[in-house]
Amino acid sequence: MRRIVLLLSGLAIFASTANLSAGDFTKVPWTEANIETLRSFDKAAVVRFLNKRRREEGIPSQPMTENDLDGFRWADFAGDGSYQLVLTTSGPCAHFVTILEQDRSGKVTTTESLAGWSDLKKDVKDLNGDGKDELILQTLLVEHDCANELSWPAVYRLEKGKYVEASSDFPAFYDNEVLPKLDGQISRNQAQTGHENSVSLAEITMVRDKILRVLGREPTAGLQQAYQWMNSDDPDLLQDAAATFKEIGGHDKELRAANASYTRASCERYPSMAVCRNTAER
Repeated sequence: MRRIVLLLSGLAIFASTANLSAGDFTKVPWTEANIETLRSFDKAAVVRFLNKRRREEGIPSQPMTENDLDGFRWADFAGDGSYQLVLTTSGPCAHFVTILEQDRSGKVTTTESLAGWSDLKKDVKDLNGDGKDELILQTLLVEHDCANELSWPAVYRLEKGKYVEASSDFPAFYDNEVLPKLDGQISRNQAQTGHENSVSLAEITMVRDKILRVLGREPTAGLQQAYQWMNSDDPDLLQDAAATFKEIGGHDKELRAANASYTRASCERYPSMAVCRNTAER
């Protein structure tokens, strides 16, 4: 009799494993007790699960492939032992981080979709030791073109059921992990010359100044650099100036001037741009 019970138990485990390999996440509670099982899912299983959800919800779209999913990770944003599934996807000139959660009945819902990108292996972690994971989201600061986007690391956390940007509450993260690296890059770039280096220096400086403003340390950080960039004929630097004026606020005249100079410089460099053709036709 014991051998029969063991055999039946083994069959039950095999059946459960078969369900898991098929990507049916609802068969397992998303809790601390099952976290190793959840982590055993691979990208193929996650994609199958997402396609199954789409079919069940009647979403008209082409099935996802593994190439459509950049990455995934399990996180405990509430610190209560219930885990969320974090996904990163990208498309033409777009990056998204999507967070899914499971209720007690096993139903899975999308709770948040944030514009930006993350390296989930290092960008989901407990930053202040309170037992709750935070999400570091590379958030757009200025977009020069589709292939040249400047972003800064914003910190998101779960607060009252919503994922909110709370970067100013984590100064130690920036002081220990971000600002020293940026200061080192700025020092190295300042020791070099050349136009490309000037553009790169401006971008690094913009990220640092954005963080200093967010932390409340220098509310007008970057303002003097923005005035200097306005004297350039480089579209990227002029766009950086406009973005800085807009971020700081209260400089509408300078913002309009920087945008006008940006358009003029861009048309001189790229006359085939639609805005340039439209202007020429008028």
